This record gives sequence, structure tokens and C-alpha cells, in this order.
Amino acid sequence: MQEKNIYTNGSYLQNNPSWGGEDSTWKAEAIWNLLQRNKINPTDITEVGCGAGGVLRSLSARFGERVSCYGYDISPQAITLAKSYSNENISLFNEDFTAKNIHTDLLLVIDVVEHLQDYFQFLENIKKKSSQFVFHIPLDLSCRTILKPHVLLQQRNAVGHIHYFTKEMVLWFLKDCGYEVLDILYTKPVIDIEASHDIKTAMKKMLRNFSYSFSKDLSAKLWGNYSLLILAK
Repeated sequence: MQEKNIYTNGSYLQNNPSWGGEDSTWKAEAIWNLLQRNKINPTDITEVGCGAGGVLRSLSARFGERVSCYGYDISPQAITLAKSYSNENISLFNEDFTAKNIHTDLLLVIDVVEHLQDYFQFLENIKKKSSQFVFHIPLDLSCRTILKPHVLLQQRNAVGHIHYFTKEMVLWFLKDCGYEVLDILYTKPVIDIEASHDIKTAMKKMLRNFSYSFSKDLSAKLWGNYSLLILAK
């Protein structure tokens, strides 16, 4: 299957040498804040599709030795990267998590669903493997991407997104698969207006920031480039 091949044959690593590691810090901070505001204190955390392990590593540093962390990824390249940065509190496995007879206290599914050919089957397979879940799912469908479909093609070619969602679609398919959503947050990459090199780009970023401060739902529908962080059980 092509879905697995790009993550196991090295082609994904060739297009993404850091395996998205530059986004790990803000994602981990968002997850930490979500857990803290819901008073979630797991005894162990497992991440399926952990990639280079940056999110898991950042969370492990926050929780300390009281929480054991485990990361699974089908890509040998990803696990090699993750192990080069790992610590003694994180165990990493180049295995298919869905095939394991494992139960964990908290399962992280961070930027995984949009890469899977059959994400419904995946969600059903992991449902009994944890008490609680944190999902992070990009909202690629927006007015902008409908008008400019080449943006979706860029995402498909660059980072392997093969499904595109809105907030409503995400909440619907989670419900269809038997999950109860407990809390949701929007996330977005840091937008640095001062780093813009032209007026057009700066104006776009200013409009994004303004619309986001006015209405997160509206901004996500207009512009895209947001994701949904979800606590579920």
C-alpha cells in the first residue's frame, strides 16, 4: 500500500528531514495545557505514529519520571531519529501499534488520521486500547483551499495528507466511531508578521490573526491552516 510505503521506504524522510520536529514544541505545549485544564494525570502515555518523538519528548520532560512514555511508528527512519533524541523514560518501537495487545492510560494520535487510507478502521482498532485519547487533526478544508485546490495538492505531495477535514467532519467521524469528545481547542502555527518579506504576505497574516481573534470558527473556515486538538474517551 502506498500509504505505508512512503513512511517505510525513506521517501517521506527525504521530503521531511526533520519529520516535523520543528512543530513539536508548540504541539506539546498545547497538549499539556489541554490535559492540565481537564485535570488529566496519566500514569503512562503512548503515542501512535510518534515520528521523530519530539512531542513525546517534550511531554516527558514536563511530567517527569512519574509518567512512563511509549512511542510507536511503522517507519524505521522515524524511530531511528526518535531514538537519537530519546531518554531513559521513553521506550520506542518500530511496530504497528494497532496489532499490539496493549492498553494505555492516555493515547496520543497527533497528526496521524489524515495520512491513513482507512481512518475509520484505525479509530475502531485503537478504541479499546486506551482510557483517554488526545487527537490532533488538521483542518485543511476551507474557503481558501476550495478556491485554490493546488494548496491541498501541495499538502498531499509534501506531507502526505490524503484526507481533508473541517471541524464538523472531525467531530462527526469521532462520534461515528464511538468516541465521546470531552474538550476541544484550535491550534495554529505561530504567525510572525515581522518575518514577512512582502506587503501581500504581511497583510494575509494580519487578516488571519484578526479573524482568529474575532472568531476561531470563522477563521478556520475562511483560511484553513488550523488544527483541532481534541480530548476524548
